[in-house]
Amino acid sequence: MDAEKSLKIARKRFQNGNYLLSAKKYGAARKELEVALSLYEKTDADKEQAETLNNIGITLIKEGKADEAKEYFERSYELKKDFENAKESQFNTLYNILGVGASLGADEFERYFLSLKALGTELGGEHADIVAKEQAVYDRFIELEEKARRRQEEEELAKTSPSGALEHLIRLGKPCVIKVKFELHEFSMSSGEYSYMSGNKPVKLFGIEPIVPATGDPVSAGEMEFDATYENARKLIDGIITANMDPMDIPLIEESFEHTRRFMEAVALVREDINYCLNKHAYSVVSVSMKNGFGDMIDVYHAEPASPAIPTVLTSEDAMLISMMLSSDGQKLYKMLLLNAKRLLSEENYALSVVDAIAGFESFLDLLLKKALAEADAKSYLAISEPDLGERLSYLKKLVSGVQGQDGSLEPYLGDVGKDLDIALKCYAAIMSNRDRDVKSYEAGKTLKSVNRAIYNLKSLYDI
Repeated sequence: MDAEKSLKIARKRFQNGNYLLSAKKYGAARKELEVALSLYEKTDADKEQAETLNNIGITLIKEGKADEAKEYFERSYELKKDFENAKESQFNTLYNILGVGASLGADEFERYFLSLKALGTELGGEHADIVAKEQAVYDRFIELEEKARRRQEEEELAKTSPSGALEHLIRLGKPCVIKVKFELHEFSMSSGEYSYMSGNKPVKLFGIEPIVPATGDPVSAGEMEFDATYENARKLIDGIITANMDPMDIPLIEESFEHTRRFMEAVALVREDINYCLNKHAYSVVSVSMKNGFGDMIDVYHAEPASPAIPTVLTSEDAMLISMMLSSDGQKLYKMLLLNAKRLLSEENYALSVVDAIAGFESFLDLLLKKALAEADAKSYLAISEPDLGERLSYLKKLVSGVQGQDGSLEPYLGDVGKDLDIALKCYAAIMSNRDRDVKSYEAGKTLKSVNRAIYNLKSLYDI
C-alpha cells in the first residue's frame, strides 16, 4: 500500500474514532484511533500522530485509566514541542496531562503546570483564564505534597529521634509510654510482674532480679513501664545530665523512683521490715526508652558508667585543718552537726536536717562570740550559764553593729544571708513548736545552704 493511500485510510479511521468519541463509545473510538495511529507511524505523519495520541489518551481518561492515558498524552506533547505554530495544541495536551491528577508525581505536576502557565500567559485570553483556574489546583497540590513530605520526615524522625518521636506522639494525641531500667542498691530480691496504681497513674513492673554487682554490696535490677506527661518527657530529652548533676533533678527519673518506692513500701508492709523502704541513694536509673507512634522503643537516656573510685589524698592543708579539728572541740562540734544535717538531708529526714543545721549554727556562734566579742561583752556573754539561741543571736547583732540587738530580723546585720537565715530560723521554730510539721526538701536544703553561707561570711569577717 502506497503512502498516499495509507494516509487516506488513516484520516478516515481518525475521523471515525473522533465521531465515536463524541458519541461516548470510548472503546470503539480507541480501536479506530489505534488503527489510524499505526498507519500514521508508518508514513512519518508526526502532526497527525500527535493528535491521534492525544485523542487516545482522552478515551482512556473517560474510562478511568489515568495511568495509561498519561503515557499517550506525554508522547503527544513530546511530538508537539517540535512543531512550529502549534502552541495552542501544546497547551491543550498539557492541560490533558494535568488532568491525570494522582498519576503524576509532584515534580512532574510542577514541571507540566509551569509549562502550561508559560504558554497560557503567552497566548492570553481564555488560555490565561484556564491557567488561573489551574493555579488553585496547583497550589493545593503543592500544599498537599508539602504536608506529605513533612509527614514523611516526621515519621522518619519518630523512628530514629527521641524528640521526633515525642512530637509525633503529640500530633497523634497518643500517650507517652516510658520504659525505665533501674537498679536497687543494697537489695537482693526477686519479684514477678505486677500492675498497680501509683499516684493515680497505672504502672507495670516487669520484675526485679538480683544481679552480680561490681562491688560486694547486693544489687537488684528491675524494669517498669508507665505513661509520662509530654512535658516531663521533653525535659529529659532536652536536658543534659552531667556527672555533677543529680539525675533525681529530672522530673521523669524522680517519677520512676516514686513508682518504685510505692512498690517497695508494699513489700516492707508485707514482710514487716522497714529496711525494704527505698530511699533515693539506693535507687539509680540505668536507661530510659520511649515507645514511638509505631510501637517501637526509642532510647532516650543511658546513665554514664560509674567512674573508678579515686583514692582520697590528704594535702598539707588538710592535715593542718585536721590537727585543728582534733585540738578544738568547738570546731569539731559545729562541723559534725553540719555534716549530720547534710546526711539527714540526703536520707530525706528533712525536719531533723533543719534542727541539726541550726544546732550547728548555734555551736558556731558560741565559738565566734567567745573569740570575737570585745573583752567586756565576752565577759557578759560567758556569765550566762546556758545561753539559748535567742541570746546568742542578740550578741551576734552586737558583735556586728556594736549595739545590743533585740528580737528581730538578721537582714539589717547580715544582708541577704541574714534574710535567708530569718527564713531558716522561722522553719526551725515551727518544727520545735510542732514536731509533726511536714518539712519539704527545698526548705531543708535552703536552711543548710543559708547556715553554711552565714558561717563562711562570719569566718572570713572575723578570721575564725
